[in-house]
Amino acid sequence: VGLAFPLQNLMMSVAIGTGVGINALLSKSLGEKNQNLVNRTAANGIFLELMSALLCMVLALLVTRIFFVVQTDIPRIIEYGSSYLFICMFFCIPVFGQITFERLLLSTGKTVYSMITQAFGAVLNIILDPIFIFVLDWGIAGAAWATTISMSVGGIVSLAHFIDRKSFIRFRQHAWVPKLYIFRNIMLIGI
Repeated sequence: VGLAFPLQNLMMSVAIGTGVGINALLSKSLGEKNQNLVNRTAANGIFLELMSALLCMVLALLVTRIFFVVQTDIPRIIEYGSSYLFICMFFCIPVFGQITFERLLLSTGKTVYSMITQAFGAVLNIILDPIFIFVLDWGIAGAAWATTISMSVGGIVSLAHFIDRKSFIRFRQHAWVPKLYIFRNIMLIGI
């Protein structure tokens, strides 16, 4: 897991950086009471996070094993490490989703709800880790699955807020049209 951390950290940095860009641009639009830009920023931000996740999935297919072979010649570490990293990177859409929806909650002022969704995912991960690693005997792959599943559930709990009619964000059909200036602003802030 320690050897996997740099690539995993890069993936998380992209997700969090993009999430911060979404958060800042969305908060600004909310402050300006520009509902159209609020909706477009949220939808375009979700699309941008999804594209970033797809890029990570491609990287998982191409580099996870090579990443470990370059670092060590111990077969067991290569096997376990590449298995762990592949699961974390290839099934990263839930991770990106959880981070995105948690940032959307923050930007709309729902900080307590954001904290609850993060805590829910963290507690679930603590529960699932020993079950997957020891009880089901999945080893290090179990740790990766526990993290992925926990982030998925945290993302679903966050997403539930936006289905509510009281949300400041409305995902209307026109909001999903990609706008390059929104992508650019999100990325400039995120970077």
